[in-house]
Amino acid sequence: MNHRCRAACATALLALCSGSGNLQAQEFSRYISCSGSFVADGKPRDANADFALRFNSRSALIQNSNVLPVGETLQYVPTPANYSMTYLLRPRGTQVIAVPGWFRNTILAFYPNLQRLNQIRLSINRQTGQLQGKMLNQEDELLASFSMQCQSQSEEQIGAPKF
Repeated sequence: MNHRCRAACATALLALCSGSGNLQAQEFSRYISCSGSFVADGKPRDANADFALRFNSRSALIQNSNVLPVGETLQYVPTPANYSMTYLLRPRGTQVIAVPGWFRNTILAFYPNLQRLNQIRLSINRQTGQLQGKMLNQEDELLASFSMQCQSQSEEQIGAPKF
């Protein structure tokens, strides 16, 4: 190895070692806090949502919300104009029933409820911070909509966990 390669390797190793204590803290790249309104059945109410975005896997964790499932991860697509996210709920409405008898048959029953929430679609405008979202059923019919104003936050503004 020549002198330049050794110096570059040593510098890279030093940077890696000195930053290793902050690797867990830098797991997410951007934090977004949103507040606004939620409309379901024609009745508006206050809404809020906090997201933690990870750029390398394009996932957004719902950290806190009164309208979205907290702790769930949405996949997002970053464009120059928006962060577009979709969350598909696991299908529910199937039930396995074991019928006692001579043959020990198992019956799979399906109970579709087309009014049940099936997916959440939302988009955050990267220029204005405006979030627009929809909650849809299996037939892509609108169950609820929400509109929020979002602000980017730094890791220091969120603060360290207290517990």
